[in-house]
Amino acid sequence: MTASFINNIDLTDFKTLLLLYLMLFAIILFRYALLSGSYYYVFHVVFKKKYADRMLATKMPTAKQIKREVRLSVYSTFVFGLVGVALLVLWQNGYTKIYMNPTDYPLWYFPISILIFMVLHDTYYYWIHKWMHEYKWLRRYHLDHHKSVNTTVLTSFSFHPVESFFQAIILPILFTIVPLNIFAILIILLLMTFSAIINHAGVEVYPSNSLFRGFRKYVIGATHHDIHHRHVQKNFGLYFTFWDRLMKTEY
Repeated sequence: MTASFINNIDLTDFKTLLLLYLMLFAIILFRYALLSGSYYYVFHVVFKKKYADRMLATKMPTAKQIKREVRLSVYSTFVFGLVGVALLVLWQNGYTKIYMNPTDYPLWYFPISILIFMVLHDTYYYWIHKWMHEYKWLRRYHLDHHKSVNTTVLTSFSFHPVESFFQAIILPILFTIVPLNIFAILIILLLMTFSAIINHAGVEVYPSNSLFRGFRKYVIGATHHDIHHRHVQKNFGLYFTFWDRLMKTEY
């Protein structure tokens, strides 16, 4: 159904492209607001007392910070919407490896494809993120994100438009390289959003017991990324810690 819907859209028509872009912008922004708002409500309101000793912020964010994060999040959504339209154009013209029928590949490949995508995405992000701290022309754009030292759920999309472009442009590239089922893509998009929110929400939600010790060692959470906002030359990873460990940039 999704493939036929995309194929029936005239993506060479400017008005159609503009309408599709506005739809994507609204969907991305609504999803972001819903997920980040819900996350904040659960851990900062409903279970505030339970997670009181897991709060990472040293002080409450100012109204100025919240306004900046909202503004930059809207800018980022504009950029993400443009990249989304570009991806749909590539898909319609047969340049991606997106497939609809789950039986086109073995079922065991479905979870493996998600992991492959996330490892490749993490690799790209680690290096572009590290370069944003090393090169002046990139650092000037990344600075907007680092103005939030005490991060919030809104920090997760709070980027300068140039940085948003560098973050998003890898997605259509990976979709032309890695065969992915449409439902795998939906899962990846949810994982990306939740990962960003978890890492910036200012509360460590991953359990500290022995069962999660290995998980927290290799999967980035709020504590790991909060350290990056306070010690900017450490902890550059996105999902996993292996590049930080390999390059000795883990705090």
